Amino acid sequence: MRNDKPTVLMMKTLYSLLLEVGENLEAASLSQLTHEEAKQWIARLKQLARVKAKSFMDSDVFHEKAIRSLDTRDNKELDWVGNQLSLQYFGRPCKVPIEWDKSLKNAAGYFSFDLRTQRPLRIVQSMWQYNQFGAQHVIGTLKHELAHFHLFMEGRPFRDEDEEFKQLCHQIGAPLYALAMKEGYVTSCSACGGFAGLEKKPKKKLISRCCKSSLDFGSFVLIFPNGQVVEVEKE
Repeated sequence: MRNDKPTVLMMKTLYSLLLEVGENLEAASLSQLTHEEAKQWIARLKQLARVKAKSFMDSDVFHEKAIRSLDTRDNKELDWVGNQLSLQYFGRPCKVPIEWDKSLKNAAGYFSFDLRTQRPLRIVQSMWQYNQFGAQHVIGTLKHELAHFHLFMEGRPFRDEDEEFKQLCHQIGAPLYALAMKEGYVTSCSACGGFAGLEKKPKKKLISRCCKSSLDFGSFVLIFPNGQVVEVEKE
């Protein structure tokens, strides 16, 4: 009998479509979806995404929800989109380069500056994350990093843990953390049962940090950037 859990690819597709159409991730109860239910969600959301995109096609005004794909051959389109978002939410352009990073996987993006001179350097977006989760994931990341940039330029608290930064992210509809989606087998210490992290592949030689004992491997899961944990069938 086939496992009734959705596959990794299905859940990543579903996540990107939820972002594209603007549906609430928590309300979607992703962790409770069966394979067939996830399939139905994807079909419905694809249709809704097409309808929404069509409604923006004849407009000359920039709208972030109209962005369904991005050119990754160079940084031109990414930089343009970032500056449109900057003008829309902050009333001024972003004066640092906005660039793709092909190797960045453990974060969706980041804003960098020179610690010594306190000069802003650039905003970086993970190309890998775009290929995994779609254009609206990038839009959310850009808004998050632009909040860092503009607060930094104004000399105001700009780090993830600062309350002023959190309030600004909430105000412009940006995620609080530009985190990667995590995936792997849930592992636990065979001695004490404590959670030992996620591993991409079962490996007999791995030991726990707590008791230096072998690891027990459980379900394969996705952990979404908002913290939702979903059991999936690994392809």
